[in-house]
Amino acid sequence: MVEPQEISIPCIGYEIKADWYEGTNDQVWLVLPGYTSYKGKYTQLIQNSTTCTGASALVIDYSGHGESPFDINDLTRAQNFSEVVKAFDWLVKNKPNLKISVHGTSYGGFHAAYLTKYRQFENVIFRVPASYPEETLFSVIGEMDNAHSRDYRVNPDNYKDHWLFDHTDSVKGRRLVVTHEFDDICPSVATTPFIEAFSADHIEAKGFKHGFGESNVSNEQKQEYYKKLADWIIG
Repeated sequence: MVEPQEISIPCIGYEIKADWYEGTNDQVWLVLPGYTSYKGKYTQLIQNSTTCTGASALVIDYSGHGESPFDINDLTRAQNFSEVVKAFDWLVKNKPNLKISVHGTSYGGFHAAYLTKYRQFENVIFRVPASYPEETLFSVIGEMDNAHSRDYRVNPDNYKDHWLFDHTDSVKGRRLVVTHEFDDICPSVATTPFIEAFSADHIEAKGFKHGFGESNVSNEQKQEYYKKLADWIIG
C-alpha cells in the first residue's frame, strides 16, 4: 500500500494540510472530503484506489477541518472553496505532467461542481454530493441552520437551472455519481440533478447511509464499494 506524505499548501496568509499519495501513471485525483471530515478518514479508500489504478492522489483538509487551522464555525464555504482552488493550482504547478481529475464527497462534491466554473479537469467523481443555496456561500457556517440545507435539498424546484451546473463542459472526460441507498442527508432528489446535469454514470451503494461511519455494513461491503470505484476509474 502507498503511504501518504503530508504536505502544506499555501493559501493567503496561512496553509492547509494535505496528504500526497504517489502513483505510477500520469493521472492524479484531487480528493475533497466531506463537511467536518478530514484526510485521515480517506486513507483506506485512497490507498486502495492508488494501488488498483496507479493514479496519484492529493487529499486536503479544508481550514476548520482535520490538521488545518481555524475553527469551522468562524469560516464560510467560500473560504473553503478558495482552498480547493489553491490545491488544484498547487497540482498544476508542482505536478505539471499529471492529468488532474476531481473526487468530491458530500461537501466535497459541492466544491467539485463549483470548481467547474473556474477550472477545467479530466474526470470527476461525485460521491453523495451536497448542494447549497448560492446566497449562503459567504455566510458564516456557525451562524447557519443545518436544517435549512436539508430542506433546500428535498425541494425539486431548487434544481431547475441550478447555479452549480452551468459549466459542466469543464469536465473533459468521464463523470460518475455515487449514491447511497439509505442516504437521508443527500437523498435522490438532490443527487439525481448531478447525474442529469453532468450526463454521469451512476452507482448506488446498497445498504449505506450518507456516511460510512453511520452505515451498518460489513468490511466485505466496503471492499466491494472500493472495487467498484477503482473499476470505474480504470474504465
